[in-house]
Amino acid sequence: MFGSILAMNKSDVILSIIVSVIIGILFIIYYRKLFAVTFDEEFAKASGLKTNRYTNIIAILTALIIVIGMRMMGVMLISSIIIFPALTSMRLFKSYKKVIISSGIISIIAFILGIYLSYVYNVSTGATIVLVNLVLFILFSILEVLLEKN
Repeated sequence: MFGSILAMNKSDVILSIIVSVIIGILFIIYYRKLFAVTFDEEFAKASGLKTNRYTNIIAILTALIIVIGMRMMGVMLISSIIIFPALTSMRLFKSYKKVIISSGIISIIAFILGIYLSYVYNVSTGATIVLVNLVLFILFSILEVLLEKN
């Protein structure tokens, strides 16, 4: 239910890396089509794009991410790990590509910082990663407000 990144063995890590690389490659290959489907499905359908195929690809990629995350973070925390980086990125960036890239960077930063802090303070790793994501979200929200005032 809660998972534990520290309880993962070598084969779990290797499997996670392989699946992550596959997800990344598929995302890069189908980037334009996935963007079209997620941004405006009706326009994509009118343009002749087989939207059902790409909607299924999005669902499969999301399911794979959730399965990987459940082992590391647990069912309770995986949704916040997926949602927080994107919401944080959307505080400052409005372009789809910038949000995708920055949310990936934010995820990595929150992950590494969360693991480090959980080790230093001897607290739950998954919850600490989520807490770091929450702090980053709050900081980016404050930064967004400050930038809008200027």
